[in-house]
Amino acid sequence: MKIISVLLLFFFMTSDVIRIEDIRDSYKTCSISKENADQFYELTEKALQNEGAIYQGYHGAALALKASFSWNPFNKLSYFNKSKKIIDESIELEPDNIELRMIRLSIQSNAPKLAGYYKNIEEDRDFMLENIDLVSHVDLKLYLKGFIEHSDVFSNSN
Repeated sequence: MKIISVLLLFFFMTSDVIRIEDIRDSYKTCSISKENADQFYELTEKALQNEGAIYQGYHGAALALKASFSWNPFNKLSYFNKSKKIIDESIELEPDNIELRMIRLSIQSNAPKLAGYYKNIEEDRDFMLENIDLVSHVDLKLYLKGFIEHSDVFSNSN
């Protein structure tokens, strides 16, 4: 009986683990609607239980999306400031993480200039272009290349 209880406990504990692949898939469509953005926020909030700056970075992106869909200017500013802080802190933890650079680049390139969060666009774009071929994980490389192909930041740099 103890073994069954332990197995059930283990099953329920591991069923809440959020996979980075699920977050990446959700990130591709999270800006389409407020509902998608809210689902992405909930997913990244749950994922904060996982180890790694990447989960923080995606949660920062989710906060930026909450800001973009918020109608209240005070909430908008609050979400966006939290977003900037979390994204920048995650990059401080892992400055060579190309996926974190992609997250910051995607947020900065879509933020209004008035927000003042655009100073790393060129740096992150160049970092991605210089390091994309060093990515060994096939799915991550395809994901990053998809971002590069669809981002105006890269079409304007060629």
